[in-house]
Amino acid sequence: MIVLIPSLEPTDSLPDLVKSLAAALPEARVLIVDDGSGPAYAPVFRAAEKCGAVVVEYGTNRGKGYALRTGFAWCMDHAPDDVVVCADSDGQHTPGDIATVAAEAEEHPDAVVLGVRAFSGNVPARSRIGNWMSEQFFRLASGVRVSDTQTGLRAYGPHQLAGLMDIPGDRFEWELGALLAAADSRREIREVPIETVYLNGNSGSHFRPVADSWRVFRPLLSFAGASFGSWALEMLLFLVLQGHIGIVAAVIIARVISGAANFAFNKTRVFNDPSPRLVRRQAVEYVLLALFLTGVTILGVKLLVFAGLPVWLAKCTLD
Repeated sequence: MIVLIPSLEPTDSLPDLVKSLAAALPEARVLIVDDGSGPAYAPVFRAAEKCGAVVVEYGTNRGKGYALRTGFAWCMDHAPDDVVVCADSDGQHTPGDIATVAAEAEEHPDAVVLGVRAFSGNVPARSRIGNWMSEQFFRLASGVRVSDTQTGLRAYGPHQLAGLMDIPGDRFEWELGALLAAADSRREIREVPIETVYLNGNSGSHFRPVADSWRVFRPLLSFAGASFGSWALEMLLFLVLQGHIGIVAAVIIARVISGAANFAFNKTRVFNDPSPRLVRRQAVEYVLLALFLTGVTILGVKLLVFAGLPVWLAKCTLD
C-alpha cells in the first residue's frame, strides 16, 4: 500500500505525519510529491525522508492534479500492485482516518473510496458553502450523490491508476474530474466517514477562491451540458422517428446516435482525452450499458403506452 501526499510549502508537521503513518500503517510506504515548494522548504522534505518517506520533486509549482499524476506514475513503476491512498499534507487527515480509508480500499479495490467529512462544528464558511454547492452541481450533472466532492482523502485500486493518468487538469479541478469520470463509467464510489479537521481556519490551504472555484466548476458545467444535450437529441430523434418506424426501432436508433455523441463529447471535450489508448475498453463498457438501458426503455415505453400514456410522456418517464 502507498500513501501518496502531494505537498506545497509544507509546515514542520509533515515529518510528524510520516511518523504517525508509520505507526498506524506499518505495512505502507509514504510517497510525498514536492509540488515545486522551493529551496526554503527543502529541510522539511529532508526531515520527512529521514522518517521513512520517499520524496519526488520538481522545480516549478504545477498544481495538485499534476502532483497526483506524478505520484501515480511513480506507483505504476515501483508498486504496480498496491492500493494508493491520497491524503493532504496540511493536517486535515488524521492517521487513523487514512488507515480507515486504506482498509476500505483494500477490501474494495474496484471502487473509488472517499473519506467524507460531516462539515459539522467549527468549519470555515467558505468550505461549508463551497462543498454544498459542489455536491448539488455534481448530483445534477452526473446523477450520483457524493456528500463530499472536495475531499482530498481518496483511495484507488492499482488497476485504476492508468485511467487516472488520463484525467485532465493540473490543479484542484483534477479531483472533481476524477469523480466525474468514475460516475460516467458507473464505477462504485464508496464513502467512509472521517473527522472534520480545520487548523487555524484552514489557513494552510492553497485553494484560490475565485480562480480555483472556476477551474473546479467548469468540468461540472461541461459534463451537465453534454448530458442534457444528448438527452435532448435522443428525445428529438425518438419523437421524429417513432411515428414512421415504430417504438422499438426509434428507441434503438435514437439511443445509438445520442449515446455516441455523448461518449465522443465527454471523451474529447469534457475530459480532454482524444487518446485512443483506452477508447476500446471504455467503448465496450459504454455499449454494454447502453444495450441494457435500451432494453429497459423499450419495454417500459411499450408498457406505459399500453397503459394509456402519450408516447412522448412515456419516453420522458423512462428517461
